[in-house]
Amino acid sequence: MPLDKYYTMMRMWQDSLFRFKKIQYLCIIPLISICVPLGFNSEAQAQNSSLLDNTTNVKDNRINLAIENLRVERSVTNLVETKGDIRNNSTVDVHELKIAAKYYDTAGTLLKEVEHFITSPARILKPGEMIYFDILEVIGFHNLGDYKIVAKAEPGN
Repeated sequence: MPLDKYYTMMRMWQDSLFRFKKIQYLCIIPLISICVPLGFNSEAQAQNSSLLDNTTNVKDNRINLAIENLRVERSVTNLVETKGDIRNNSTVDVHELKIAAKYYDTAGTLLKEVEHFITSPARILKPGEMIYFDILEVIGFHNLGDYKIVAKAEPGN
């Protein structure tokens, strides 16, 4: 095989690979918005937070949850990343832990309202136990002004 023909074939292969990579990256963007779970409506707890407050206790008849080490940060892709720990300060087991969040812009307009399950339905959080969460929201961090974070759970049976 002549060397010129070999180099031509390699160049064509590299060009087609480069075009494929561009298409591959463009296909990821719609998938991100599809994969973000939508919220559920089951009230058990309430947790308020602002950009300056990162821990608040929540009390309901038998359930007392605390969000500790709460951080709402800019991700490497300039999206909103919410991280923290949920501690069960109750005297009862809880399950179906979830985080509900409302994100607002600087004018106070609601940007997005979501809920995410933190545990599987079978996972029980015993009194005193803590569980970590890390949620990525498809909201530009530059749009974020304030937020409200809510920790929810159901009492164990």
